[in-house]
Formats: sequence, C-alpha cells, structure tokens
Amino acid sequence: GVGGSFRALGLAYIEQTGYPLPVLHGLRIPGRSATSLLKAFCRSTPDLSGVPLGRQKTMPMAAHIMRTLLDRINADRIIVSGTSIRDGLIADRELADLEGADFLHVVSSEISRASHRFADVPDALSALLQPMFSPPAGADAGKVAIARGKFERLLEAACNLSDLCWNEHEDVRGDLAARRVLGLPVNCVTHKERIWLATAIYHRYVGRKTNKPRPPELGFILNRRRRAEATTIGLGLRFALTFSGGTADGLKGIRLTNDGETLTLHVSKACVRLVDNHARRRFNQLAQSADLAAEITM
Repeated sequence: GVGGSFRALGLAYIEQTGYPLPVLHGLRIPGRSATSLLKAFCRSTPDLSGVPLGRQKTMPMAAHIMRTLLDRINADRIIVSGTSIRDGLIADRELADLEGADFLHVVSSEISRASHRFADVPDALSALLQPMFSPPAGADAGKVAIARGKFERLLEAACNLSDLCWNEHEDVRGDLAARRVLGLPVNCVTHKERIWLATAIYHRYVGRKTNKPRPPELGFILNRRRRAEATTIGLGLRFALTFSGGTADGLKGIRLTNDGETLTLHVSKACVRLVDNHARRRFNQLAQSADLAAEITM
C-alpha cells in the first residue's frame, strides 16, 4: 500500500541518518533528504538499509512513484503517519466530543488515574504552575495566545504524568519515567512535544543532578528555549510535589506569581512551617531555571 511505502521511507530515514527518536508517527523528513533516499532506492543496486524485509522487493518501484509525486507537488517535507485513515475514523466515532479533541488528554488522564497516589493533584499542579508561561520575545497578541494554548496543553499532560514512576527506585526513576513518556502510545503529539514532556518528567524526578541515568534522546530535537521551558516545568513539579507531600490539600496553601522579573511564592499561614531550607533551595532552583529572581512571602 501507499501508506506502507511512506512508512518504510521513514524507517529508512531513521536508520540511515541516525535520527535520535525512533518513533515513526510524526516523523518529519526534509524534502531533499526524502529525494536523496528515494534516488538511492531506485539504483540498480539500491541501498535499502532500514527498509523492512517485507517491503524491500517492491520498494524500488514504490520509490519511482513517490519521487514523481514529490516532484509534482514540490513538497518541502514529508510528515509520516504511523497509522492509517481507519484509525482516525475510529477515533472520531468512538470518543466523545470533548475527548475526541485531544488523545493526549485522554491517555495522560488515564495514566494519572492509575498512578497518582492522591486525588485532584494534577489539577492543583496545573493551576499552581500556570504563571510559569513565558511568552516568546517579540510575539504579537495572536502568537502569544497560540503559544499559551500549546504550553497549557503540555503542562496539563505533564501534571497528569507527574507521578508516573513514584514507586520505582529513586536512582532510576527519572530515566524510566522519561523513557515511558518517549514511548507513550499516542499519535497526537509531535516529536518535539514528546521530547518536551519527557524532559519535564525527567527533571521532576532528578532535579538538577547530573549523576543520574538519562535518555540520550533528550539532548536532541528541541531548541534551547523549549528545552529550558520543559526543564523549568519539571523543577516546578518537583518543588510542588515535595513541598505538598504530593497532596492537593498541601498545594492549596501555596501559589505563584510571575511579573516577568521575579517569581514569588505566596505561602498561607497553615503552610509556613513547611518552608524549610530544603524547600527554599528547590524554589530557588525553579526561579533560577526560569531566569527570574526568587521571593517568598508568608
């Protein structure tokens, strides 16, 4: 089938270029790279490394057809779908209207219900960390609104996934959790979003430590700004869950404000005794990660 040939192209691209994230769905192949691979498939002795064995016999002919198609439409990139149109139709019909908008919300909510030790924690975490959004420099109101929407979507998912590996050994929690996020069975996230979420969950468990195992994929694909943003959210989750003991009631006693220069932690009277040196250090790490000054009011 046509879809299978494009997926075979994606697998070959991952194999031959050393692409860091071996997840087929959402893979973006630059047009020039795709053309180069397809030309190699069409040679008298084609280089089919990475192409599944079951596709290798028909791949040269498929490559001729795909090259013609790409030349005709002048495509600057290919985005590979790991599924077929059938899956999209089933999802559209089986999910309720509200759920159908985002599979990431559905799957991360299911994981949250199975993994969180206490009820209502993800919503409380999301409300607490909303002020950590930093608009892109120089963006107009429309672009800021779009960026905020994307941030809030990923923040919600990160909060849902924040207790994913709480019952694993502390020396490997971060690595295990990040790898599970990288392999989440969802097809509604881009590779950049997958790396963002994995980075956030990794730092939720590891903090700023550099002596813990870490998936090498986290060092690729994201630009510096997005990687810093994900790290900051991870440190925010780490601070909040430690301070509150992982309970929603504990989170109700604190809130954050961000004026663009200073990150302020507002602590209620009921939680004042929880502000020890350990909590101060983790809050300072959070503010520093966001390039903000830290202030605590009680």
